[in-house]
This record gives sequence, structure tokens and C-alpha cells, in this order.
Amino acid sequence: MPTDKNRSMKEFRLIQVADIHLGAGQEHHLDNWTKVVDWITREQPDLVVVNGDLIMSDPDNDKDHAFAREQIARLPVAFRCLPGNHDIGDNIVSGHMPKRIDDTRRARFIQHFGAERWAFGAAGWGFVGINAQLLGSKGQTAEAEQWDWLEQTLNGYRGSPVALFMHKPLFLDHPTEPDYEDPWTRQSCIDSVSRERLLELCKRFGVRVISTGHKHQTRTFSFEGIYYLWAPSTACVNSAPTMLHWGTREVGFFDLRFRPNGLFDYRLIGPDFLFRHENYIRKHKVGRN
Repeated sequence: MPTDKNRSMKEFRLIQVADIHLGAGQEHHLDNWTKVVDWITREQPDLVVVNGDLIMSDPDNDKDHAFAREQIARLPVAFRCLPGNHDIGDNIVSGHMPKRIDDTRRARFIQHFGAERWAFGAAGWGFVGINAQLLGSKGQTAEAEQWDWLEQTLNGYRGSPVALFMHKPLFLDHPTEPDYEDPWTRQSCIDSVSRERLLELCKRFGVRVISTGHKHQTRTFSFEGIYYLWAPSTACVNSAPTMLHWGTREVGFFDLRFRPNGLFDYRLIGPDFLFRHENYIRKHKVGRN
């Protein structure tokens, strides 16, 4: 249970970076990460949340995990990490990647990056991070434990605004949408059963903000009292420009300021100085004469 609910009543400044995709011997995203670290060094925020997909792509690549941890350790301020599909495998029900979440991959993440879920209080807010990859796990013990922990944790912040961080968005078009038949679209968010359960908890306990990554797109909107923030990737934009996108294809990260009066501000940082790497170009294959 949270014990630091009223620890600090000054403004709390949090930087959210997502989908940094760092890999040993693969430096094509490292240039942007160096720029992000330099910016954070100048600004000195209270905390950095690294919101999933810390490594390049393969959840079983130990070298990538070690390299990403080494790079994140360059941050000059406190940080907390959350796992994404590339870190520990995709969701069982709604995932698309061949490698899915299991206890071994979760343990590897915890070994390198620390807790897969966490909570703390600051500036009159509760801040909660969960492992989105566990949602829809078809009965894994760790999912049931996380649901119990989340309800108890949110109850501990009852009466205070809460900001919830997780890797994947809850939905694309509307909270009532069914699971998509197309596997690529379906993996873009959590499954409908998990979404309904999570939103019930969020509404019951006063979650004000749900901040995610995964889509490599920027999108911010409010619905039924909750602000939904999609953070872009610091590494690259994904998919060809001709594909359907729900947000803006850009690189960057969020500068969030939470105030004791229950209000918060956000700024998008980085599109003007980070390289807008196009991931689909790197993956594109054409015939040769």
C-alpha cells in the first residue's frame, strides 16, 4: 500500500519517454537517445518514466537488455521503467509477435530494469505504473497478482488524482470497440475484456490520466473524465505514411507537470531537434536488377 501519499506538495515534473528501442551494436536510434539524455541533464526534472520497448526488438536478447540498461543509467535523475512487448513478449490474447510474455522474460526485465509495476505519491497525486503485457494472459498467476495489487494501490490513493502509466493504449477508436480481427490492428491496444476491467477500476478510484506509448504516435484527448496521452517514440516513426494512423507520426517525448490542485500540464518535446528516423525505410525490401 502507498505510504507517501502526501510526501510532497510542490509541483512534480515528470518526463515520459517511450519506445526508445536501444540495441547492442545497433546505433541507429542511439543518436536520439543521446539528445534526450542531454536535454534531461539540462532540465533536471524530478523523475523519468521509460514507458516500454526499451530494447531494440527481441525479448530474448540479453545483450540488448544489458545495453539498454547501460544507456538508461546515463540519466542524471531518478527513473522508473515499465515493460513493453519487445522487452518481455507480446500479450497472449491480443498480441501479434511470435514471442509472448512468460515468467522467464519478465524475470529478465526485472533483473535489468527493476520492478515491472510501481506506485508512489507526489504533489498530491498518485503515480502508478503497470505491466500492460500481462493483461489478457489467459490465467498467468502474475496477472491475477497485478490486478489485486492495482485495486489495493488505487484504493490507497482514493480521493487523490491518479496518473496511470502503461505501455499499450487501452483502445483506438472508443472504449466500447470490439477486439479487431486483423492481428496487426488488434495488437495496437489491450484486449476488450481487460480494457473494461481496467476502466472500471480507473473510474471507481479517480484515475485522471492514462499515459501510454507503443504506437510511435502522438495523440492527446479526454473522454469521460480521463485524459489519454499517447507518447511518441524517441527512436523512430513506424509504418509507411500511407497506412492508417490514429495520431501524429513524429518523434519526441512528454514533459509533464503535476500540481497539488489536481491539474497538470504537458508539452511535447523533441520534434524540432530529434532525428525523425523512418523505421519502415529500414525494413523496406525491393527487388534488385
